[in-house]
Amino acid sequence: MKRGLLFLGSGALLGAVTLSGAASAQRAQGAVKPMAEALFWQGRDLFKQGQYPEACAKFEESHRLEPKPGTLLNLAVCHEKVGMLATAWAELGSVEEIARREGPEERAAFARAERAALERRIARIEIRMDAPPASLRLTLDGEPLSGAALNAPFPIDPGRHRVAAAAPGKKAWSTAVDVPPERASIVVTIPALEDAPAAPPSRAPRAALAPRATAAAPEAPADGVGRTLMAMGFSVGAAGLMVGAVAGALTLARSGALAEVCADDRCPPSRGGDLSTARTLANVSNAGFAVLAVGAGVGLAGLLMLPSQDATASPRAALTPVLGAGAIGLRVSF
Repeated sequence: MKRGLLFLGSGALLGAVTLSGAASAQRAQGAVKPMAEALFWQGRDLFKQGQYPEACAKFEESHRLEPKPGTLLNLAVCHEKVGMLATAWAELGSVEEIARREGPEERAAFARAERAALERRIARIEIRMDAPPASLRLTLDGEPLSGAALNAPFPIDPGRHRVAAAAPGKKAWSTAVDVPPERASIVVTIPALEDAPAAPPSRAPRAALAPRATAAAPEAPADGVGRTLMAMGFSVGAAGLMVGAVAGALTLARSGALAEVCADDRCPPSRGGDLSTARTLANVSNAGFAVLAVGAGVGLAGLLMLPSQDATASPRAALTPVLGAGAIGLRVSF
């Protein structure tokens, strides 16, 4: 059959294919079969009106719902009308294979002739790559291809297409290819993929460092001994001062009273006890002041043992007499 006769009688062809296809195709169940049938006839009407893109959409959905060789043949003819020559070529090959197996032979012969005519018109693309890596990921318009697609031409529909290649540890590569509407041979060469830059080592988030506790410097032995001697010496001295002062004051009071009745340490017998008491208090006062002298000496020795705290300051001790109502003593401050 000549090609001109095919499209001259396209309406008759569609009808004839429909009748024969309906008799041999697998039956659809439920609401799917009526829907597929309705879509097919809508596609036929649109095809007759020259609305090829719309007709192709109807045929394609009908064939998806209920696959039939007749519907697929009409879809191939429609795809040829919209310029999708490679797609039509592939669909005609499927129709021919089914018709050779299931019949009728007239459909197989028609599909074979149409396919041979498209062979002289379709564009082909060849994707080449020397020594492709075993882990190569190759895609055409986002669809994955195996390594078998390399270095061999295959049909492709016209329009813009994108070829991409990637591999672990390599930079991804891609390019756009514009395929003309009719016969063409296009070669796309994928270069050796460049090594990807090494990823920087991942850094674990640095934990916030807690402020380091500053341990107190151990007190020097001389410092501790000196402070102990200071505390003990000045405390004992303060107690001696208080005892000596109180006893001295009482001694003076007794002595003043005895001076009126006694002469040259001779007192009337009635005042002998007072004289003895005055002498005892005088001895206690002397002893208290002696303790004051010893304690002050020990405290000063401890003060001299203290190390210097900084270049400009050194520990200082101050002795402050305390006189008050009913109290007498010595305050030590550092």
